Amino acid sequence: MHIVHTEADGGKGGQPLRIINESLGMIQRGHQVTVLCPDTAPLHQLAKDAGLTVVTMPLKRKNLGNLFTLRRWLRENRDSIDVINSHNSTDTWLVALANLTLSRPVPLVRTRHASGVPRNNWTTRWLFRKACAHIVSTGEALRYQMVALGVPLENTTSVPSGVDTTRFHPGDKYDARSRCDLSQDDFWLGVVSHLRPNKGHSVLLKALAEIDNPAIKLAIIGEGPHREALEHEVIQLNLLPRVVMAGHQSSPERWFPAFDVAISPSHDMEGLPQGVLQSLASAVATIATDAGGTADAVINGETGLLIGQRDVGALRDAIITLYNDPAQRRQLAQQGYEYLNTHFTRECMLTAMEKVFLDAAQRSSSR
Repeated sequence: MHIVHTEADGGKGGQPLRIINESLGMIQRGHQVTVLCPDTAPLHQLAKDAGLTVVTMPLKRKNLGNLFTLRRWLRENRDSIDVINSHNSTDTWLVALANLTLSRPVPLVRTRHASGVPRNNWTTRWLFRKACAHIVSTGEALRYQMVALGVPLENTTSVPSGVDTTRFHPGDKYDARSRCDLSQDDFWLGVVSHLRPNKGHSVLLKALAEIDNPAIKLAIIGEGPHREALEHEVIQLNLLPRVVMAGHQSSPERWFPAFDVAISPSHDMEGLPQGVLQSLASAVATIATDAGGTADAVINGETGLLIGQRDVGALRDAIITLYNDPAQRRQLAQQGYEYLNTHFTRECMLTAMEKVFLDAAQRSSSR
């Protein structure tokens, strides 16, 4: 198959990483992959650096110029394309409208990465019911948003972003702390995500401030527009001696084994955070909020502790619970690791997406 990915602008978080990880896996399975995106999208350079074929395409805005540019490229390459996978609202609309003008429309699969609820109007219903051959979500809860728009459940599939378990795997805690320059004898919480407000770092800082134990410390891994605000909060909450802001790390897999507990405090606009799956793959006890599709992986009391969103008290209590109970930490870490390897590996993701693409392409060719 020749799979074409389109993206208007997915930021610097998990979305472009999912596209790249999936694309490299499909190439390894013998498929051809092309990425269409604006040169202003972070995916553009990231995909090039990963060795993928990237075509610079103006997809950031819905206008006639961008529509005609995309249509021209699709018409010129139609004979070699089997399926298009769109990843944002704008590029989905541009592909859908271009398809209306092509004698042989390209099957369109839409992947929804976040849990924002689409507008329920006739244009959105047309887009998801008619223009898209299939809808992929990154969590089960997101599938039912589509059902509310009248999309049959069988036309949707939940495919979380799979973890490369050759990269993220259990490691020695003390070796990892030495490499990451973290103190050996403290109790380290860790959060790995892009720094933007909905990732919940502020809630976590408030929870930490309510724990009067200087041995419980926090490492924040990631970069983003919310960094300066978080740095101010750390100072205001008198947490400077207890918080390490490590910035962007190109090898986050080196950090997870250093943590006693990994935390995902997200709220709103979330699929299934890759940081959650990466912590499970690293056999680290995990606390997460019930944002988006997170509950698919973090089953409360079995594979981790699942708490409500924006709940400072619940997060504080969960941290204290695991701090005081090493046996529960070990149990959750082991059970989370086993569950991840059964349900959320990169190979699970690739097999599911391969089926979605093949089915969409075959239905189109049989018409």
